[in-house]
Parts: sequence; structure tokens; C-alpha cells
Amino acid sequence: MSARDLLMLLPFAAGACAGRAANPVADAAQPQSIVRIVLAAEADERRPVALPTEPGNTVEIDFPWPVEDWAGRGFTPDAERFAGDFVVEATRGKPRIFVTPVAADAHRVLHVVLSEPGGATRGVPIEFIPAPPGLAWRKVVFSSGNAAAEPRPSITLSGRPPRTRLREPSPESEIGLVRTLRLMLNATAAGARDIAAANASLALATFDGPPRSFGDFTILIRLALRDSTTDTLAICASVANQTSRRLLFDPVSWVVRAGDRVYPIRTADFANELEPGAVAAAFLVLARGPDGEATGLLPGNDLEISVGLIGSVNPRPVRRMPLEGFGPL
Repeated sequence: MSARDLLMLLPFAAGACAGRAANPVADAAQPQSIVRIVLAAEADERRPVALPTEPGNTVEIDFPWPVEDWAGRGFTPDAERFAGDFVVEATRGKPRIFVTPVAADAHRVLHVVLSEPGGATRGVPIEFIPAPPGLAWRKVVFSSGNAAAEPRPSITLSGRPPRTRLREPSPESEIGLVRTLRLMLNATAAGARDIAAANASLALATFDGPPRSFGDFTILIRLALRDSTTDTLAICASVANQTSRRLLFDPVSWVVRAGDRVYPIRTADFANELEPGAVAAAFLVLARGPDGEATGLLPGNDLEISVGLIGSVNPRPVRRMPLEGFGPL
């Protein structure tokens, strides 16, 4: 095969280097002039990389690393001051150079030294050969052939817990849960489930176990409702007075227990007084734990509720007593 035949095949070889199948008909009509070439390892190089050029046109050459130096017979940085077949425009530290042939049928080899990552260097021999009319390359892009490693995420241990994605609870959100529980309490079991199903953020659990006795009174958990957007748990419980005295409850003593954890309840809708034999509903809202963080409690957890008594009083303290001198007239 003659040198001219080899030059005629260069555009098709460039098409293969660029990662696409060569189309002889299309490439013959419009030869490829921008070429991408993968650099082989320096130890595997067997011959210089051939670049077809033509006088009067400049070829741009892009490297994957900065240029540290270049050398070659017949190359000059200034054709007016120094004779040469090719003019080289190169800046140390830049990955791009420009080469322009100024002599007809110029054929020379240029050695370009590149600065690889890590401080190493390597040379790339480039053989500039005369190209037939219309087959010269205008731009060549060299790549290292090594896929860029994905940066590993930086991981550090923080002294703080990660920021929650939950919506911060508010008085309005807590009051809304109490109102929803009241609505469910006045509905049937199926109606309560329908109300919860209408809001995707609500989860409902119902309880039918025996009430828990505290001596003078009992507490029976009836409903538990969780808002997943704020991680707030609301509970409806029935409190029954088992005595013949009026019971007085401590409004800040409500707590809910789950396993070995105890959570004080700061929001309670309860009258705090219960007449003898009366039963009343208590609506309790647990938004955050003692540390101010979300509790993660679910309505189906094994929950226990307790409240402290302040005392009890006789509901009828006044008795009729006969007094001397105050008898009927």
C-alpha cells in the first residue's frame, strides 16, 4: 500500500477512534476533519501518531494534560526569525497547541512532553505528514483513555444528629389533631377509619383492651392518631372516677409510656376535675420528647398513660345541722 493510499484511509481510521462506524459514502462526500484519539500507554507506543496537514491551514491539538515542553527539528515558534517547516504556538502549562505547516510537503516529527497528574511526565511523538487536498485535519483531541474516577463523598462524623425533614409542630397542628380525634370519637369505628384514610399523613389505631386501674380512677386508651408530617402522636382516652368523691387531677402530670421510655405530655385537653362515678374523655398530644427531638412513636405501639391526683373533695360539703335559737317559728 502506497503512502497516498494510507493517507486516504486516515479519515476512516479517525472515525473508528472517535467511536462511530465509518460510512465510506458519507465520509467520501464530507471527510472528517475533527478527530478524537485515545492515547496508548507510553510503554505501548510503537510509532508516532500521524496527523495529516496542509500548508496555509492550522491544526489545533488538545491534550488531556498541560504541555511542559516540546522539541523537533523543523519546528519554529517564529517563522520570521527562525526558519522552519512548521510554526508551533504553545504555552507551557496549557493543554492546547497550534501547528501550522509553512512549507509544501512538510514532513516532520514533533515530541510533546506532557505533565501527568502526580508530577510524572510523558512524551507524545506526533508525525505531521502532507495530506492530499481536502483530507487535512483541522483539530485533534487526545484523551487519556482512563475514565475519570467519580469523586468519593466526603464523610465526617458530626456531633449533631441529622436535620429532620419533618415539619415543625405548631399549636395549630396540635389543635387540628385534637379536633380530628373528637370527630372520630363521635363517629363509628368504620367512620373513624374513613376519616383517617382521607388524609395520607394520618395513621389510626383503635384499642379495645381493659382499662388500667389507678385505684381511685381508671384510664382506657380508645384512639391513637399520628401525623407523619410532624411526627406528632395524639391519644384519646377515657378517664373514669371509681369513688364517691370529686377527683382533682394535676394537669402537668400526664405522661405516656412506651417500653422503658417515658414522655411527658405538654398538651392535654381535659377538665382536670371528675365527679363521682363520671367518665370523661381526655385528648393528649405528644409532639416532641424531653430532648426536643421527634419521638418516632407509632399509634400501634404498646402505650400506657398515667396522670397524678392533686386530691379529692366531698362533692356535697354542706350538711343541715340544727342550731339553738334558729328553729322554725
